[in-house]
Amino acid sequence: MLIAVRAQVESADHWRTQFKTHADLFRSQRVSVVHMGSADENTVLAIFETDDVDEFIRVFNDPATMEAMSNDKVTGGVEMFVINESFEI
Repeated sequence: MLIAVRAQVESADHWRTQFKTHADLFRSQRVSVVHMGSADENTVLAIFETDDVDEFIRVFNDPATMEAMSNDKVTGGVEMFVINESFEI
């Protein structure tokens, strides 16, 4: 299952560097791969591949995740999308 998280950050470059230090946290969310990108210097997107959506969301709402986001200099605008449908062309 895929989960996308969009956020506003102080700096996309800082976010990229710090985000990669959270491997243990992501493993606890049953994440196997994370795809990362940015729309501009202050808007980032991470797409997580997880085999346990409920555990991902539980850990996402844990204070440890809030601390990680603080270290990544997330300033707000955090949105989570569970990608539960696809359309093949």
